[in-house]
Amino acid sequence: MFEELLFEEHRAMTVAVVDMFSAEAEMAFVETLRRTGFAVLRNPPLDARRLLKMAENWREFFYSEEKWEYLAEETPSGNTSGYIPPDVSETAVGHDRKDLKEFFHIVPDTILPAALADDAEAHLHDAQALGSLLLGWLDIHMGSALSQGLRGQLAESLSPADSLLRILHYPPLTGDEPPGAVRAAAHEDINLITLLPVSSEPGLQVRGRDGQWTDVPGRPGDVIVNSGDMLQEASGRQLPSTSHRVINPSDEGSNLSRISMPYFLAPDLDIELSRQHTAGSYLRERLDLLAR
Repeated sequence: MFEELLFEEHRAMTVAVVDMFSAEAEMAFVETLRRTGFAVLRNPPLDARRLLKMAENWREFFYSEEKWEYLAEETPSGNTSGYIPPDVSETAVGHDRKDLKEFFHIVPDTILPAALADDAEAHLHDAQALGSLLLGWLDIHMGSALSQGLRGQLAESLSPADSLLRILHYPPLTGDEPPGAVRAAAHEDINLITLLPVSSEPGLQVRGRDGQWTDVPGRPGDVIVNSGDMLQEASGRQLPSTSHRVINPSDEGSNLSRISMPYFLAPDLDIELSRQHTAGSYLRERLDLLAR
């Protein structure tokens, strides 16, 4: 269908790799998100060298004692800002083990380590621009499927204040992990779309409609995009929010840490996603589930 669209076959799902230099990129992106909830962007307008530098610098930060100077605090908007250690971390909905990870939340006005601030802020600026572009593509090609409150206005609804850049560190395994604990248990994202630069270490998997798990393709420099629950709600499920997870590495990779830097793009919380929910009421419902 799309001559310049690259496809990679896996056990249970075909995951499309969309070359952003292709004349068909716009339609190909919308189609793969509609079919699978996931897309991989090749040649995205993000600085690949900066991303590699960020990954190494943040890895050093997580191994340092400096991280304890940036313990997370709640922001006026209800987000958290700063460092969240492994013993706090989070437990995915429907699971009873904390994920094996630590992370740092970056929202507007987050206080960042001086050595990391410039690259993080530059990446955030570029990621917001890319997210706005992709939401604009969905506005054009999926506008009629969106709720009345968002029809043709996804890009305009984007709220940097309610969006979140998360720098994740999955430490090496020690063998002392609780039985059944994994780096990130199966879950769906709550937001509109997520932008995730491909990690140098494997582990991300997506669940197909047949229940089988598939490795997400991609190489460093690519960006993985997935639909979140808010977009699924706003599109009457025509843009699915697909379950994904990060599995523990095999024996030969268990001594390697993994850095992941997802940017969760969210709308203004007053935006109407459907007759049942605004973005704010939808978020509160999810947070209530996590608190149980």
